[in-house]
Amino acid sequence: MSKILVCNQKMFLTLDETLILKDEMDLLDIGDIELIVCPNYLNFGIFSNYKLCAQDSFYEDKGPYTSKISAYDLSLRGIKYSLVGHSDIKDSKTDKEINLSVKSLLKNSMTPIICIGESKYDKELMKTSVVIKKELTNALKDIKLEQGQKIYIAYEPRYLINGKNALNKKEIIDTFNYIKKVLSDIGISSYKLLYGAAINSSNIKELICDEIDGFLLGTSCVDINELKNIIKCIK
Repeated sequence: MSKILVCNQKMFLTLDETLILKDEMDLLDIGDIELIVCPNYLNFGIFSNYKLCAQDSFYEDKGPYTSKISAYDLSLRGIKYSLVGHSDIKDSKTDKEINLSVKSLLKNSMTPIICIGESKYDKELMKTSVVIKKELTNALKDIKLEQGQKIYIAYEPRYLINGKNALNKKEIIDTFNYIKKVLSDIGISSYKLLYGAAINSSNIKELICDEIDGFLLGTSCVDINELKNIIKCIK
């Protein structure tokens, strides 16, 4: 089964570094991997020959919203995906705003990649399932997918992001099984499940399995050797 690989470049790269990475990525043999690149907004043009994903999007089509980029505008430029509620900015978003962003993306024929995950405090209190249910239920409130529409769910334990140790495969699969139950309960049947947080070339091999549809990369996607080895392991 082919895998999805979402590369969130965050704010790691300068223009010169971006151009170098792009040239190196063009030489990669990705096989049947669905490779999706999330550059910063300034670098969309550089990666125009890749499937593109916004790191965030705004739910209003137009208006007096300084610094915001609408899903409507992104869709007009051929962008097909957008992250929603990523851990790096989740605390600045309300549940309603995340829900509105998902609705706006679907309305504009884009695929939302909804980021969910518990904090270290939640984990210690054994509240992972409570957090996941709340985040999914709120993000997908009043959403009924039409034919051809889909969503991606990216599970990222927040306390592991930017670290070196990923969650073990059994824990991921157990969490994914719970996510599937929640999605079924709220009537969502067209989706893909991704795992993110601390993925690197040293641990990716241990995580590859049929239950995980793909991965959301951060730091490791802007290191060409790391990215090359991750793709090699997936292939």
